[in-house]
Amino acid sequence: MKVQKQKYNIDEIVPLITATEIRDAYTQGHSQRVAYYAYLLTHSLQFDEKICKNVYIAGLLHDVGKIGIPDNILLKPGELDGEEFELIKLHSSISGKIVKTIPHYSHLSEIVSAHHENYDGSGYPLGLKAQEIPIEARLLTISDVFDALTTRRVYRAPIPFEKSLTILTELDGKFDPIFLDAFIKMIRKHGIAKDDIEAIKFNELEELRNSFFFLDPLTKALNRDGLLAILRRSSDYEYKVVLTFINIKHFKDYNKLYGLKKGDTLLNEISKKFQHAFSCKHIMNEPKHHDAYFARIHADKFALLYIGQREDFISYKLQEIVSECKKEFGVEISSDIIIKNKKLSHHIKNELGYLL
Repeated sequence: MKVQKQKYNIDEIVPLITATEIRDAYTQGHSQRVAYYAYLLTHSLQFDEKICKNVYIAGLLHDVGKIGIPDNILLKPGELDGEEFELIKLHSSISGKIVKTIPHYSHLSEIVSAHHENYDGSGYPLGLKAQEIPIEARLLTISDVFDALTTRRVYRAPIPFEKSLTILTELDGKFDPIFLDAFIKMIRKHGIAKDDIEAIKFNELEELRNSFFFLDPLTKALNRDGLLAILRRSSDYEYKVVLTFINIKHFKDYNKLYGLKKGDTLLNEISKKFQHAFSCKHIMNEPKHHDAYFARIHADKFALLYIGQREDFISYKLQEIVSECKKEFGVEISSDIIIKNKKLSHHIKNELGYLL
């Protein structure tokens, strides 16, 4: 990567790439990796140096249009609805328009705009197909999808190397078949890009975003979206998942009797007890064996997620807290444990939607 940076003198576009990645912390290094994979693919196909350079630079710039997508859509932790998806699709056109304003690279604007066009014509923004799509864009598309599959996203863990290659081959019609075959041979030789790909880390900024999207502002426990994100990212793990729904009985009556402020205090105190007892996580790292997550999913309803723990341990700790809350606050708490002995489905929202 460093060789290419020196070779192509990309210093003038690095700030633009950095600005894009500041907005979308979960794709840090994505543009660099896509450019790297696409360059290797182009080189393996023995294209001339001009096309190699075009592919590399276009790969670095392909997502700069995300800077024009509203945060509530670009950073949304859950699935996008139809209208939101139409809006995020605009990023490829916006990328092309931005690149067109860069004097040395304006000739790459059509390539950048077309990186979501599909070989069978089902892509966007223009629905181009086959040879209508610039060669460089056809090369970029495969690299873009591969990196998306093999890196962490807020809604899932990275997909393993071999499984990612299988998914690529199953996406009939999306890729140029000749380029796809060449990519699979190339990537088996070179493997997934290592950590020497340059990317600025924005850990503090990412943590603030996690707080905004995934934490309940009152109790500082995870909110419903945060819990769903962890559940999705736990779906590829073999560990048993113990999910417990916790409900404060007669909470509406408590609010009427003591007032909303006292009710908020009660929610806070009960939340603290659970988070202290189970050493719950807040930061959205990869779920690990014995990690616990506590979420407020409705006004008086909570959920405890434990990965890889025995049910008898959970039951014992729950009973302790239930007894403490009865003694200290005069409230009763009910709990229902759901055990998932097999892997969770990626459609966890559909499975548990009626509960969440």
